[in-house]
Amino acid sequence: MQGNKKTATPDQSGQPETTRVRTVRIMPVYHQRSEAGRYPLWMRWVVILFFAWAFFGWLNETWFFAFDTPLWLNRYTECVIILVFGTWRIVGEKNPYTRRRLIILVANVTVLWWLIPWLFPFIEPYLGYLGGFPVFPSLHTPGTLTFFVVLATVFLFGRRIICGFNCPCVGIREVVGFPFRHKAHVPRSMRAWGFRHGKWIWFALYLGAMLAMIRPANNITTAYLGFFALAVGLTYYASMFVAPWIGNRGYCRFLCPFGATFGLLNKVGLFRIDYDASTCIQCDKCVRVCDMGIPVWHLGEQHGRIKTTECMGCGRCVSECPTQSLAFFDIRNLIFWGRRQDGNYLKGLVALKQSGNRWRLAVFVLSLVLALMGGWYYSSRIGTGAELINQLGTLCGFPIAKW
Repeated sequence: MQGNKKTATPDQSGQPETTRVRTVRIMPVYHQRSEAGRYPLWMRWVVILFFAWAFFGWLNETWFFAFDTPLWLNRYTECVIILVFGTWRIVGEKNPYTRRRLIILVANVTVLWWLIPWLFPFIEPYLGYLGGFPVFPSLHTPGTLTFFVVLATVFLFGRRIICGFNCPCVGIREVVGFPFRHKAHVPRSMRAWGFRHGKWIWFALYLGAMLAMIRPANNITTAYLGFFALAVGLTYYASMFVAPWIGNRGYCRFLCPFGATFGLLNKVGLFRIDYDASTCIQCDKCVRVCDMGIPVWHLGEQHGRIKTTECMGCGRCVSECPTQSLAFFDIRNLIFWGRRQDGNYLKGLVALKQSGNRWRLAVFVLSLVLALMGGWYYSSRIGTGAELINQLGTLCGFPIAKW
């Protein structure tokens, strides 16, 4: 055990020697758990094909309008692909906590991001000028009801509340791009860690979009919102096709303006990962399983905890730590004193033999059913945009002046 600590010294590239040596060792698929495995060439070409299919679906609904944008070639095509590949990933996943997270992620994307807006679309209450009516869920659109709800929950529980469990942007990279996970180890030098700051350029553009949305519509604001939507859409899909070189999380790590927004709440909010230096053996497994390229235990050694904008709360590092040296911390730790959300705790969350977990599963399924029923109700009662209540104050029962 002490030998591991002695070998974890920086090399000339600025990365610990243990990391440099072990990240080039790729486990075969049939042995993998949370570490990346190597997939055959034909499988990687299949992934590129489905990435292209999702991209052309978005292009068709945005530009071409061919075949009257059917399900197999529109924005929801991506969600169908996530459901298909997600089923494959859930069956093959060997980490119980990650399997649970994938089930929740795929179910949320299927119901909230596909079935409701496709079968029962209804428009959210919102504040400001949005350049168009936001169809639920519109959490990426500033001023909508879900935007404010998500900001509040991310502050309390961390970025994982959306990036880990309820985001199609993460979903397609998590389940479809999985065969390229091993390439995430290639750009894991300290230099690549510095490239994470590139997303703040996109965050600045996102702030500009926020300002444009809360002001009266004019030629400048309309043109800017169109430019921002196009730039985000093209980089979002273009990053899929460079996954063979930079891994499946290139967009999340270096480009996503929404992830940057939620990441800021990681820093100022209650979420963090606690680190116990007295039990850590510096085996480097937490670094090897992190798709976001976070030098997990190194940050723990420096700061006593991991509190970074990059962590999307997937739980791989916590659940795979052999000495339980890592543990999630969020609002629940302030409510339930003494609770430690380490690997053993996460493992207990997936044991269906425990009555509490059966109740959680039942509540989750019931919530999705109620969401579908609510979508049907509001879609049938509210109808078109002309009938929409577009002020949050009206929804809450008291008037609020328009911005």
